[in-house]
Amino acid sequence: VTALRQRAADVVEAELLRLDNRLPGLDAAHRDEVAKTVRRVVDKLLHAPTVRVKQLASAPGGDSYAEALRELFELDQQAVDAVAAGELPLVTRDLDKTE
Repeated sequence: VTALRQRAADVVEAELLRLDNRLPGLDAAHRDEVAKTVRRVVDKLLHAPTVRVKQLASAPGGDSYAEALRELFELDQQAVDAVAAGELPLVTRDLDKTE
């Protein structure tokens, strides 16, 4: 789940950078609002599935759900392992909040 949220955060940041390049005249207030909106949408899309997969993962055979997430979202196994081992930073905030 953490790797999925990290992947989502990476995609959001890449798309926001792409938007900055395509619309260089976008003022800071509008850029911030777009960023908040995109993060909020992604967070809402991921919320129910991540809650559910956490519930399912605690059941017998639950590791198959983690494997399904890796397959469905093409999560890099090394990155998943690195996050689990604490070698990569976790996404510690909801995507709808900005720093």
